[in-house]
Order: sequence, then structure tokens, then C-alpha cells
Amino acid sequence: MKTFGASRSVLYPALAAMTAATLFCGGAFAQRRPAGQGALHLQTYALRGPQDSAAKLYLGLDRPGGQAPAPEDFDRVWVQVRTPAGVPVETNRYTDVPVSGGQATINLGDVPLLDVVSVRVQTTLPDSGRSAALEGMTAVTELAVNPASVVVPDFEGFGAQMNGYLYAAQNDPTKGTGNLPPQDVQDVEAKVIHLHPGLVRIFLSPADFLPQNQDLLDSVYRTAELAQKAGTGINITWWYIDQAPASKPAEQQQLMQQDMQEFASTLQDLIQNHGVTGIRQITIQNEVDSTKIKPELYEQYYRLLDQYLHSDGLRDHIQFVGGDLVINNQKLWFDYMAQHMGDVLDGWSVHIYWNYWDPAYMISRLNGILAIYNSLPAQERKPLSITEYGVRGVKTVDGNKIEVPDPYRNGKLVPVDPGMYLDASGNQIPISETNIAAFQQAWFNMIAVNDGFVDLSKWDLYQAQYDFGYQDNSLIGYLFNPEPGQDRWPLRPAYFMQWLMANTTGQHWRVLGCSGSSGAKLISPFVGPWGARTLFAMSTDGAASAVTVGNLGRGQNFRVLVWNAKGKGQISPAGWVNTGATGTLTIQIPAQGVVALTNRRIEPTLPIYGAAKR
Repeated sequence: MKTFGASRSVLYPALAAMTAATLFCGGAFAQRRPAGQGALHLQTYALRGPQDSAAKLYLGLDRPGGQAPAPEDFDRVWVQVRTPAGVPVETNRYTDVPVSGGQATINLGDVPLLDVVSVRVQTTLPDSGRSAALEGMTAVTELAVNPASVVVPDFEGFGAQMNGYLYAAQNDPTKGTGNLPPQDVQDVEAKVIHLHPGLVRIFLSPADFLPQNQDLLDSVYRTAELAQKAGTGINITWWYIDQAPASKPAEQQQLMQQDMQEFASTLQDLIQNHGVTGIRQITIQNEVDSTKIKPELYEQYYRLLDQYLHSDGLRDHIQFVGGDLVINNQKLWFDYMAQHMGDVLDGWSVHIYWNYWDPAYMISRLNGILAIYNSLPAQERKPLSITEYGVRGVKTVDGNKIEVPDPYRNGKLVPVDPGMYLDASGNQIPISETNIAAFQQAWFNMIAVNDGFVDLSKWDLYQAQYDFGYQDNSLIGYLFNPEPGQDRWPLRPAYFMQWLMANTTGQHWRVLGCSGSSGAKLISPFVGPWGARTLFAMSTDGAASAVTVGNLGRGQNFRVLVWNAKGKGQISPAGWVNTGATGTLTIQIPAQGVVALTNRRIEPTLPIYGAAKR
């Protein structure tokens, strides 16, 4: 590459003031867009992180909706740098600028953030031999979106587990419990629908088919119908595999045939007779690597259900997702699914939990999964889902278990699950009711999509009774004896945070790649149908900050919504911003907050003023 200095302007001056956002860039599964037609234009962004002594300019050809030609070099590149106020700083001309991986890089030297960079490129297109002249404009930013790189080509959305027993109660006469089904269910139904979850997960248990449990099966049906009303995709998970003694293989085969026939018949009934057409996935056996089930038996269950659904004409409409893996022997299971079940599985799933005082664990857990995933041959890999995740709290104080009254057992004291947050004064607050759990959930959401995971289902959406234990990990709580005027189904901070992400993206959106890094600042860019775009930004250290993001497109308007702007765990509107002529923005991130920039139309029922409408 040859460089020539110049003393006069050869390009257009900057037209707009700068603004800023933040970005940590990932993309474990990034891929180029498929080939197609579209106007050729110049992708232009310039990056300088706090760790950099110089700014770098990045140039590439892009054809929206298609594959752009990649020349070996750019014949000539003219670059002019101006201050944000439009005062010329320097102009340089470069020749024979090499292109590698579809992108050229030019060192701009000690150019500060927000200086405006105008570019003109002349190159010979390799597919036609014709000469092309293209122009671009940007500002120096910390981070930039890369629309040519797609990290997740088909995102299923931000969702949560829906307890199938919402409309039932489990009673245990031997323990003197006489539980009632949850009350005021029309309230929680409205809140589920307003959340617009992308993908939800519902358990179906072999026990549901026992004659005495018809109310449980009826409740599962009503729950699936509620998910359909919410417009969500649905994963029906066969909760557990009945296991016969190892000495009785014939009995195991009989159990398998009976259970998979019931599973297939239920799916057919839900879809054809109850209109639950949103069923997109099935999974067999929750957290199989925490059981004694052998991989060979696990495979047999999937293959038998595959036969039944093919016979019913449903298999082409339902994906098979395997795993639901925790950290136990997960490499063994990934290897087995890749080598022996590749023809029957459409995806793999994992579960991830971490303690609120150790968020680094959630990152190491994701990295560990990706290390196994990337060690497998590319042709054997399947899309990765996260079908359970959540934040845990303290369960002991001074060596003593923290116990809480179990409302399902007449107030009997039981160990707390998932745990407590201890504030500076030592007060115990259920972790699921805190801003810190919601903040870390947002952090996890953004890292996971940047890493290429295709959907996320939070454990869980609302409080209900799974069995005779008591746990409350929910986005929506439940008060057994509310005071007059008190909301029986209170919304937790994590509900508002998940609402923000679920309602500003959607099913079948794409997660885009990005470039640059800036300390704790993190962004995740999405693009949807018909030009819809959303960018999330946060600072993972919880500090208030401002950060710059480039390559957002010129003259784009974005609505700004902020979670936890005032420390109350709710959503606040913050006006509109425009990217101007440089396609860059400045985003102000509040302490312990998350910002969403979106041009997606938001329904007027959104809970941005503090509480969902009832």
C-alpha cells in the first residue's frame, strides 16, 4: 500500500454531529449472507478503543441481500479527516490497498474518537472487470456493526419456561396439603401475552397420563393454548424417561413405546384439534446428562418418536432438539449426538445457572460449551439453544440454611431455592426480585446471542407448582394472600428487562456481527424483516457510561428505551435519535441499566411506565 499526503479537501465535508454507543463483538457461528442481487455500496467504519494508540479505518464492499465481489485490492483510496465541527485535519491518498477477507484496513494514526472520516474508493470489480467508484462517511467510534456478517441467521427469540400446571394444583393427602389452583389467572395470562416471548418451553410428563392426573394434563393443554395466544414458538419437552430395571430390557422397550405413542398423540391433538400450531420443537428428557440414562437408549426414544411423527405427517413441522445438558459429561453427550444422532436431531440445547456474586462463571460456562462445539467437525454441528438459565443466590448464612415458608405445604419451613440476595445491611431479598438478577440476565442474553445461540428460554416465566417442592425463579411472582388492591401476580425487574428484549426483536430476526472492543461495554445488533433494526447496549461493570457505535446506516431514526434508568427495574422511554450522515451514535448507558435502540413498531400496551396494564 502506497500513501500520498494532500493539503486540500477532495471529498465531502461532514454533515452531522456525533453520538455514541458501546459494543463487545462476538460471533462464534458468523457466516456470510447468501448470494443475491442488490446495489453495491461501501461499508465504512473507523475504530479506536481505549486500549489503542491509533484509529483504523475498515473498508469493504457490500451488496444488501447478496454476496459482494471481493477485489484483491483497492486501486485508489482518498481519505479526509475532519473534526466533529467540520474543520479539515488532513487528507491522504492511498494506492494498491490490499483487501483480505473482503476487507481493507488503513491505519489513520492518532485520530481521536468522533472525528469524521470521508472516503472515496476506486477499484476494479473481479466479477465484471469494470471500474467502480464508491464513497462512504463515518466517524471514529469504539465499536461498529458489521451487517455483512450474520452471527445468528434465524433467531427464535427471548422467551421463558411456562409451567404447564398453571391451571392445576398438586395435592398430597399424606402430607395434609389441600392446595388450590392459582387464582386470577386472567391477570397472568395478559402479562404472558404482553411479554411476547419468542420461544417458550412446556413440560409434558409421563405422570400426566395417569387417570388420577387428568387435571394436570388439562392444564398442560390450556398452557399450550395460552402460549399460542401469545404468538410464541413452543418447545414441548418430555420431562423424563421412565426407567425400568437394567435387568428388564423388554419392560424398558414397552415403556418407551407407550410414552412415545402418548407424546406423538398429544402433539397431534394439540396441533390438529386445539389449534396450537406454534409447536416448533420437542425435546425428550430434561437434563439427560444428570441421569443414569445411556446415550443409546436416549437415541432410541428420539428415533421412535421420529417414526410416529412421520406417520402422523407432523415431523417436517417440528424440530428435534436434544441435550438440555448441564455440565455433567457434556462433551460425551455432544460427541454422541454429533456422531450418532445427526440425522434425527435438528439442534442441541444446554442449561446454565450461576451465582449472582460470580457472573464470570456464566461466561466460562458459555466458553466451555463453545470450545466443545468448535472442536466438532463443522458438518456435524447443530444450532445451539439455551432452554434454561437463571441467577442463583445465597442459601446459607453463617453455615445455617436459609429456610422459607412453603405455601404449598401449609407454611412448612423448607430450604430456600433459588436463593437470597444479601444487601449491605445483611437483609435477605429473594434473588428473583432484585435488579441485580435482571441485570445479569440481560448481560447473559447479549453474550449468548453474540456467541451465536439461536434462542433463550429463561427459567421461568411465572410462579406455579411443578411438584411438592417450592421454588420461585420467576419473572412474574404470585401472592397467595394479597392485600386489597395489591397485584396478585407482581412483575419482577427481570420481567421488564425480558419484555424490552422480546418486544424490540422478534422471531426469525438475525443477529449481526460487530467489530471493536471497549472495556466493559457490550452491544448486540439485530435486524428483522422490512428494515427493522434493534441495538442493545450496556456496561457489564454496572457503571454509567457513554459509548460510540458506527456503521448503523446513514440517517436512521431509532427510538430509545431504557431499562432501569432510575434504579427501579422498569422501562422508560428516552426519545428518538438519528444517526446522521456518518451513521454513528452516542448512547448514554445508566448505571446497572440496559438501552435499546429500535425502529421496530412497539405496541401501545407496552409496560414502559412501570406496570403492565390489567
